Amino acid sequence: MTDTLRLSLPLLAAGQAQKHVTHNDALTRLDALIHLSVESRTQNAPPAIPTELSAFIVPPGGTGAFAGRADQLALYEDGGWTFLMPRPGWQAWVADEAEHNLWTGSEWRRDSPLSSLGAERWGVNATADATNRLAVSSDASLFNHAGGDHRLKINKANATGTASVLFQSDWSGRAEFGFAGDEDFRVKVSPDGSAWHDALAIDRASGAVALPGSPWAAGANLLVNGDMAINQRAFAGGALAAGAYGFDRWKADAGGANLSLSGFTIMLNSGAIVQPVEPALWGLASFAGLKLTLSVDNLSGGSLSVTVGSQSGTITAGSGRRFVMLTPAPGDVGMLPVKLAPSSGAVSFARVKLEYGPLATGWAVRPLAIEQQLCRRYHARLGGQILIDAYQAAAASSRQAISLPVSMRATPAVSFAVSSELNVQGMDRGVVAQSTESAYAYVTAQALGRVRAAFDGIAFDAEL
Repeated sequence: MTDTLRLSLPLLAAGQAQKHVTHNDALTRLDALIHLSVESRTQNAPPAIPTELSAFIVPPGGTGAFAGRADQLALYEDGGWTFLMPRPGWQAWVADEAEHNLWTGSEWRRDSPLSSLGAERWGVNATADATNRLAVSSDASLFNHAGGDHRLKINKANATGTASVLFQSDWSGRAEFGFAGDEDFRVKVSPDGSAWHDALAIDRASGAVALPGSPWAAGANLLVNGDMAINQRAFAGGALAAGAYGFDRWKADAGGANLSLSGFTIMLNSGAIVQPVEPALWGLASFAGLKLTLSVDNLSGGSLSVTVGSQSGTITAGSGRRFVMLTPAPGDVGMLPVKLAPSSGAVSFARVKLEYGPLATGWAVRPLAIEQQLCRRYHARLGGQILIDAYQAAAASSRQAISLPVSMRATPAVSFAVSSELNVQGMDRGVVAQSTESAYAYVTAQALGRVRAAFDGIAFDAEL
């Protein structure tokens, strides 16, 4: 054996010449290793002008004489570099960090957080790791003041990151509060650690509070017939030509659309559907500059492209309430078109909702009678038949007044069919809208005697 086992000190050999050289080499090595102090453990190249006191812990990626010497001790001795592989338990003071380090057998680790650099990992009755750098296993944890206030700070890198407190049961998440993907404060819960439901959300800009999981606290829907349950035109589903209306308040965009409804699930197979939203219906001159959130339930098959006025966004597929927040531009005045289109392929979803603010709340159905009235503000169909049957002089007319179901947005256009007629002068019979609230049916006699006309399928249209 020519070197000691622990410090690799050179041993004197029997009959060795110039024993003082070997002896002095051992003393030099002891001088370096006892109360070991190195200049740095992050400098990856030797200094240009080393001294006999130069010592380093070589970091990964060393260059020059340090190449391939990661984690070894580099000692400058007698005009050259000597490298020693540390043994577990060796300790060194790192001058540029003002920190005591310990070799564990696999890494150099700060021994204690004595400086502003602190410890890379700290476990209290637990094992810290690269993700959980502070790990505590205890019945309780106490953070006390130091004579004044005490504030716990959780900081994230950017607006789309997460800064939250997560509560787990057997390592499965059950509740969380903080920021998750945006900068509005939320409280959410989960039954299984996978599906999450927002229970409370607070808008950072206004302080407005929403309770997305509580139907009684849901925000008002600015869309009419968001579940497409009202279908005055008896649209059976399928292709819609450009600009044609299907389910009440929903029409095909310029390129047409193909959609159907099964229960409350809307299948949008191709194209785009649009609902023009009238600000006056909600007591506004315009929606410009207002934060609006559009949401749907259980989006599947792909993402949904959403356009509100001149602004566009995307709702990604997933279960539960899915949403996007958009703010109409200053130029988005007057009627506001809200358009939905599959990003690609066909998608399905349910219960479309547009509401004020940046937070999506749950679906809340309006009473059917109110929803019908809102639909009839734009389009109203009379059930049954209006029959005019009278005895009249030649060229004289008979009328029957019609009261519209609700006051419409504007004086409507009228469409109708005549199923039977008798003694009518030319085509002088029809249905005429007088105002937003009233209309009349009439017929003009060709000759003295009985005159008759039956009107079916009467529809009043004031769509945007």
